[in-house]
Amino acid sequence: MTAISWINGVPCSSIALDDRGLAYGDGLFETLLVIARKPLLLERHLLRLSQGCSRLNIQLDRAALVTEISALLSACKDDSQYVLKIIVTRASDGRGYGYADDAGCQRVLMLVPLTHAVPESVHIRLCRTPLAINPVLAGMKHLCRLENVLARAEWQDDSIFEGLMLDTEGYVVEGVSSNIFMVKNGLLFTPHLDRCGVAGVLRGYILEVLAPELSLPVSLDRLLPERLADADELFICNSIIGIVPVIKYASFQKPFGVITQQLQLAYRQGIEKLCLS
Repeated sequence: MTAISWINGVPCSSIALDDRGLAYGDGLFETLLVIARKPLLLERHLLRLSQGCSRLNIQLDRAALVTEISALLSACKDDSQYVLKIIVTRASDGRGYGYADDAGCQRVLMLVPLTHAVPESVHIRLCRTPLAINPVLAGMKHLCRLENVLARAEWQDDSIFEGLMLDTEGYVVEGVSSNIFMVKNGLLFTPHLDRCGVAGVLRGYILEVLAPELSLPVSLDRLLPERLADADELFICNSIIGIVPVIKYASFQKPFGVITQQLQLAYRQGIEKLCLS
């Protein structure tokens, strides 16, 4: 199957030139892994999308979106994996930054086969490009991702899978396309995302479901890069790759630790239950 794309429930491969997502980044997106026609953590993705639309005052027809997702996934094969991308942009309402409160939105769905293998472990580096501190946008997966684009352009070395981004005060926030966790003395740490960064869906699932199930204490912190260098374990996560151990951070070697393995196993078991249901 080649890529399939819909806009507002209609097959379409182009977007209007006055789309506000194209012009201003005025919108949000979600990226999900689909296994056996089942989108993983769909309700959590829809909740984050709905909350982001509420914060941006974008009028989302959630019922229509859910219907469209269900219809689109009928094209999937049971034995294949796919990536589903959902984009919501504010409907165009004339030229300029202003908009009408009842402008509505555009719902864009793209479904593509998953073609790359998930790495068993990764090397990561620090990026020079900082993330601007802006609590108004913190946590949302909005379309304005130029900082991430610039950060990803900093390396061409295929042995490096991910880059860590700091805020303008030098604190670790996230990976270019992932969230970061560290383990120290049996305690799970991850950066506070109240000032910038994306509050990943899998990050939330780890904090709210997996860690409590495993009785793992968790701390949201302001983490300087040297704290990560001193970590007992490091791992990154997102909705496509799952939970992946970091075995090299800059020049520091890290083990594939027990707590990371426990979280990986718990997540895999949850996926298997979903796929069998």
